[in-house]
Amino acid sequence: MTVRRILVPLFALAVVLGVTGPAAAAPPAARSTTVASFDGTSIVVNFFPAAGLTAGRRAPSVLVGPGWGAAGETNPDAPAVAGLRQRGYNVLTWDPRGFGRSGGAASVDHHRYEGRDMQALLSWLAAQPEARLDRTGDPRVGMAGGSYGGGIQFVTAAIDRRVDAIVPTIAWSSLVDSLYPNRTPKTGWGNLLCAFGSAGTNRLVAQVKETCGLAASGGLPDAALEAWWRAHGPAGSLINRVRVPTMIVQGTVDTLFPLREGIANYQALRANGTPVKMVWFCGGHGTCLTPAGAAGHVEALTVAWFDRWLKRSKISTGPGFEYVDDAGVWRGAAKYPLATTRRVTSSASGTLAFSPADASGSDVAAAPAANARPVPGPRYRGQVVGSPTLRLTYRGTGSAPRTSLYAQLVDTGKNVVAGNFATALPVTLDGRTHTLEVPLGAVAWSSAALVLQITGASRLYYPQRATGSVTYRATVAYPVTPPAHAVRIGGT
Repeated sequence: MTVRRILVPLFALAVVLGVTGPAAAAPPAARSTTVASFDGTSIVVNFFPAAGLTAGRRAPSVLVGPGWGAAGETNPDAPAVAGLRQRGYNVLTWDPRGFGRSGGAASVDHHRYEGRDMQALLSWLAAQPEARLDRTGDPRVGMAGGSYGGGIQFVTAAIDRRVDAIVPTIAWSSLVDSLYPNRTPKTGWGNLLCAFGSAGTNRLVAQVKETCGLAASGGLPDAALEAWWRAHGPAGSLINRVRVPTMIVQGTVDTLFPLREGIANYQALRANGTPVKMVWFCGGHGTCLTPAGAAGHVEALTVAWFDRWLKRSKISTGPGFEYVDDAGVWRGAAKYPLATTRRVTSSASGTLAFSPADASGSDVAAAPAANARPVPGPRYRGQVVGSPTLRLTYRGTGSAPRTSLYAQLVDTGKNVVAGNFATALPVTLDGRTHTLEVPLGAVAWSSAALVLQITGASRLYYPQRATGSVTYRATVAYPVTPPAHAVRIGGT
């Protein structure tokens, strides 16, 4: 799988069941146009009426957003469009501000810019003769799409109550936590996002260009720039304003917006009483290295979600939490975390020497490291479902006062890093004793062959620049549970 394919929305609703209805001599036609946003910026839209819709009939609609740097889908037969149309939904796609044929400059799904663009599109949709309305000016509408097209869903639902249901896929909670976890630059993804965002005729606001300049040197944003990025996601006040039914779809091997981003959004919505379901699939911004499970399950769940909340059908949407494990089995539970979860700890001590010669993995995925020290996995046999916690007490010296080490869960039987993810461990090298406690990347993985590696470098992040060593005591608390019940595939 190429990185380009990862960044473009992987969302594909390929279920083709057909829609029946009375014959029509002149069915509604697909069309493209431009819509003027609040500040006069032209936003290009593409509208595809539901398959089989006859003149004078109306259907609920779904807005399907593209990934970062991409334009909206223009092909009515593309899976992301055709699957929904065949199930009786109008589909609207668009070129986001700064991308494709739309005007303006991309401001990273900010509520004051891209969010208000979406409000203009909702008003335009409400005036279309094919759009079912809840009231004048208020279309019956859901939203779907991945990555950049997932982030805009939280923003739009937070500021406009006309949205009725959303299915954000591989989206984020905090861009600061995603791009600079534990204040360590995730340089591989940063460079790729800058390259795609700047490609062709795309236009970016000044703050994004400034951040891209930092990516080349592994620098961190200053306080003002960090505050700007924190305002570009649902974390904080926006997520608390999302009240519409939400199905969060997150990837178990996503190293850009990992599972913890979806968990943060899910927990905030649950705390506010918003109807919410969370689904973990083997995919996302990353490559699935284990069995992915039966195809079509996420697509079927998505259609069921829209049928329940847009068509108001009396249909089950399945358990509140579903995940695919490392064996490719889809499992479900009432909620996350599983009620049967217990914390199981293991510990080890050691010394790790590190230098700029250390390296493992790639720009987008972690891999088992040669220079690493192990901490045993949990003795309790079951599945690790969620985020382990590492407590590291250490002292160290080095050629720089501060640097980062990395922790990653390795399946010694499969010889892969669980979830492809490494967690940055910021350390101070002043010879004194320090303790840090860090949540590791969440996984859904058999506990049988897991070992935690502590290593000096991961290519997901900026290269190790210091030479030194640390002596440590590490304790890992694993969330271990018996496997949840297998769910019915392709249905709910």
